[in-house]
Amino acid sequence: EDLKKFGTSIDWRRSFITTSLNPPYDGFIRWQFNKLLAGEYLIKGTFPVVWCPKRETVVGDHDRLSGEGETPQEYTLLKFKGEDHFLVAATLRPETVFGQTNLWVDGDGTYTKAKVGDETWIVSQEMPFKLKLQGHKVKELGKIQGRDLIGQKYMAPQIGNEIIVLPSKFCDASIGSGIVTSVPSDSPDDYQGLVDLQNSSSDCEKWGLDHELVMAIQPIAILDSGEMGTLPAPKLCKELGIKNQTQRKKLEQAKQDLYMHSFNHGIMLYSTEYVAGKPVEEAREIVKDKLVEEGKAIIYYELTGPVESRWLADCVVKIVDNQWFLEYGSEEWTKTTEKALEAMELYPSKARSQFEYVLQWLKNWACVREKGLGTKLPWDDNWVIESLSDSTIYMAYYTVAHYLKDLNEKQLKESLFDAIFGDGNTKLAAEESGVKQGEIIRWRNEFNYWYPYDLRVSGKDLIQNHLSFSLYNHTAMFGEDKWPRGFAVNGWVLVEGEKMSKSKGNFFTLKELMSKYGADVVRFTLCNAGEGLDDPNWEISFAETAGKKLNNWLSFVKKNKGKGRTTSHPIDTWFSEIMASVAHQANAASERLKFRTSTRLFFFELPQYFKWYIQRAGEPHVEILKEYISIVNRGIAPIIPHTAEEAWSLSGEKEFILNQPFPEGHKPDLSLITGEDLVKQTLEDTRAILSIAGIDNPEEIVFIVAPEWKWNAVHTAGELADSRGQVKLNQLISGVMPTIPPESKKLGADFLKKWVLKDIPSLGPDWQSKYAQQVDEAEILSASVDFFTNIFNCKITVVNTDQAKSSMVSKANQSSPLRPAIFVS
Repeated sequence: EDLKKFGTSIDWRRSFITTSLNPPYDGFIRWQFNKLLAGEYLIKGTFPVVWCPKRETVVGDHDRLSGEGETPQEYTLLKFKGEDHFLVAATLRPETVFGQTNLWVDGDGTYTKAKVGDETWIVSQEMPFKLKLQGHKVKELGKIQGRDLIGQKYMAPQIGNEIIVLPSKFCDASIGSGIVTSVPSDSPDDYQGLVDLQNSSSDCEKWGLDHELVMAIQPIAILDSGEMGTLPAPKLCKELGIKNQTQRKKLEQAKQDLYMHSFNHGIMLYSTEYVAGKPVEEAREIVKDKLVEEGKAIIYYELTGPVESRWLADCVVKIVDNQWFLEYGSEEWTKTTEKALEAMELYPSKARSQFEYVLQWLKNWACVREKGLGTKLPWDDNWVIESLSDSTIYMAYYTVAHYLKDLNEKQLKESLFDAIFGDGNTKLAAEESGVKQGEIIRWRNEFNYWYPYDLRVSGKDLIQNHLSFSLYNHTAMFGEDKWPRGFAVNGWVLVEGEKMSKSKGNFFTLKELMSKYGADVVRFTLCNAGEGLDDPNWEISFAETAGKKLNNWLSFVKKNKGKGRTTSHPIDTWFSEIMASVAHQANAASERLKFRTSTRLFFFELPQYFKWYIQRAGEPHVEILKEYISIVNRGIAPIIPHTAEEAWSLSGEKEFILNQPFPEGHKPDLSLITGEDLVKQTLEDTRAILSIAGIDNPEEIVFIVAPEWKWNAVHTAGELADSRGQVKLNQLISGVMPTIPPESKKLGADFLKKWVLKDIPSLGPDWQSKYAQQVDEAEILSASVDFFTNIFNCKITVVNTDQAKSSMVSKANQSSPLRPAIFVS
């Protein structure tokens, strides 16, 4: 009911629920998974998954209160041998072990000593539980304070040297293993932590350390990072002005920049022995495998970020045996899906890179869990298909949901789904299901009518799962002619710049907002909130004033029905072109789903042009006024339908506006647009000059238009401009100076310098379009003399530069194309 009041057009017959409580959909999902199994898109194995220890179940993105998109990430757990135990440190960069200089611990933290297999480890208090979930036999032996580890020495894996344990402010005993191996050459955190300790003899004394021993520790070069050198961390910290390890934001930036740069460009140095000369990407795997094989490290998993399940528990990583996975990491399946993506329209287009990235890193996905609502796995009812895996092709189910809802479980045969959604035998399906063959053919035709679908709209957070999963499954389940044609993604709704949250009290329901503001104001405010990947921001101040704006429009339409002159005015043609141009721009924006841009063009920008039109014409032409009202109404109708419908009726129209075409328009006559922009700009400049000079009653105003050679110079600059609109001064001078009249050479050099250094930056990157078509400035301004005379109540004269009086020459020299010099007396 709320959505109906909101003005949505929805075929409610096709609504359904996606659980086993809906037998037809349950049968549809069972059919899908049987097809996926037959197509070898499913595998069974042992894999790391996101796990809720409270519920004891795999946690998909839709089962999370927070942490959508976070996944298990592989670490190498390095073992540092002491007298009777090991310190254990996790790293994402095992290839950097050659540059280890020390270990970091949290001096104020508490650690756990535990028996792991046959070895004794010292790790964070949280880690024993996580190790158990990853298949290790663990027994906790007791606690140990971080301060008791400081100053001790341990044998570092791979390099075979003892390294000292030092305290740091960035190391946290509750994160990971709570212990960090230090590689100051390639880790900004490690480098800055070392520098901070070396700069503080008092800190060394506090922790019982020999300051000279700490001062002797220096970064060890292990890889060549190209432009960042062989000691990239020190270089980057200095460039970013990082002074100490508490500058977390800068250090995080440095860490991310360096991590990606080294991974993509780094080459291992000769000091790294068996991986010398190899790229970092290759060396990482070689070193990791060698350390694991020699028993100096193990593979361990942590989440990429915090995850809270819907059962209010912090999630961890568990290694699950005999788990079913959708093999999204399959090279062949990914190539097919990339082909489908390449053929799709994406809105906005910049979302494409995100989809491409996801398809590259997406790996096997745990598609079942042991508990919860959902369809049971057809061949093993101990498992339930999780919510992100049973919602990948339900767009196909929409097409026939209203037909299938009355079928009983005995009728939901595989052959029926094959016949509807594929090329299955309709006669066989009829025999097995008891549904008439004619009905099945009609259902198949309806599916074929709607498929492939043109557009699927969803949140940007679902690119990494739901939308990408959907694309994979469509390529697995359907032929190429049924693959999706388009995805649109949008941001998260914010309220006054903050994410909606019940705990913050800034959470609104649609019903609440409509009750307070009305449906059209809510729609208008939401549309104005943002577009594309930007997070739309609900602005209460906009909502509070939008109702008045809409009522003002209704009043304007009512007041101006049938009004206007019947005689023509030169400005009429200009405004007709403006309306066509705005409609053309709005149409193009709407085609790209930029509805905010489109609506603002009709409701805010076009009325501003109309105000100028009235200022120039005095009274609008009756037909132009009628067309203006029509274009605005039809343009805002998709977003503000109730107001548009009422305004349409008030304007005297008999049909419903929802049956009217959206304004199309056309590209405008640039000479008309440029010419009127010249008049408007000249008016603004003249008013500014009079205000600055304090002149209230001028006797004469002279407009001195720029000479032809300045237009030639600007056109040449446009031809030389790069993609950002920038022009190299020396190239412009070389290209233009030979064409400037001898008597204007000096003036020409000054003009070119000013144009490049001052005018272009102020005009913006698309400045060339403004000067694409030259107009006769003298003719246009001369035709507007009466207009200027009425405004300034003085004599108005228009001259070319060579016609200017001697007293005006210095002023005339300041003229530029479309910015005449203005002389006031």
